[in-house]
Amino acid sequence: MSVIQGLTKTILYVRDIDTQTNFYRDKLGLTVKSRQSVEGRSDKQWVEFATGECTLVLHGNMEPEQGKDRPKLAFHVNDIETAYQTLTESGVKLSQIRSPSPRLRIAEGVDPEGNPFSIDCQE
Repeated sequence: MSVIQGLTKTILYVRDIDTQTNFYRDKLGLTVKSRQSVEGRSDKQWVEFATGECTLVLHGNMEPEQGKDRPKLAFHVNDIETAYQTLTESGVKLSQIRSPSPRLRIAEGVDPEGNPFSIDCQE
């Protein structure tokens, strides 16, 4: 039985959140599900678009970092502690579980070719 419940987000790291939001909303016609920002922090912008079962997320305004600015896959798990233990016991290297926002707990890793992913649990 897999601890992964499904791909919930594809995260694109972008420099200009407004231009990118306009492109995906106005040019491609995607519907904005939510938009969040931390007051006074231009690096903490988050726009989610409805795209079916998997949400497209723009995370910006980010300065590109070679090797770290590629898309990231986010997988949902029901119980992050159990999933973390199961995955690490099978050899998957994950960061410590952290809570970047209220009720969200995540752990991050990379696949064998260095592509980033995370597991997350909404509480």
